[in-house]
Amino acid sequence: MEDTKVTISRAFKDAARWQIITTMLLALTAWVLVGMHAAVSVFAGGASVLVGGYVGVATVRSRNNAASGLILITLLKAEVVRIAVISLLLLATFRFYKGLVPLALIGGLAAAVLISGAGLRTLGNVNK
Repeated sequence: MEDTKVTISRAFKDAARWQIITTMLLALTAWVLVGMHAAVSVFAGGASVLVGGYVGVATVRSRNNAASGLILITLLKAEVVRIAVISLLLLATFRFYKGLVPLALIGGLAAAVLISGAGLRTLGNVNK
């Protein structure tokens, strides 16, 4: 069980690193091509996925249940928490950031989600 926690932690760190790199590159590109508000919007989209993922992983880390049914319930709770955090951060961005560029926000969000999925897909790969 402890080995699994280490693997999940490593996979999350790798996925988070790629999410940060991708978000920063997209934000820089948006800043050069469109302007500062688009760059901040891309950053807000990517950051919401990153924060939501971190909170979801923190939810899973606090559990020590070994039964398969309890593991499934814990993972489902973590996913609900992750989606709720992302939704609340996006709602706050829409509500309070007046210079929002919606397409840039969605682009940053989509890129971060895709990178997250690609990073977690490599969870069982030992050869890197």
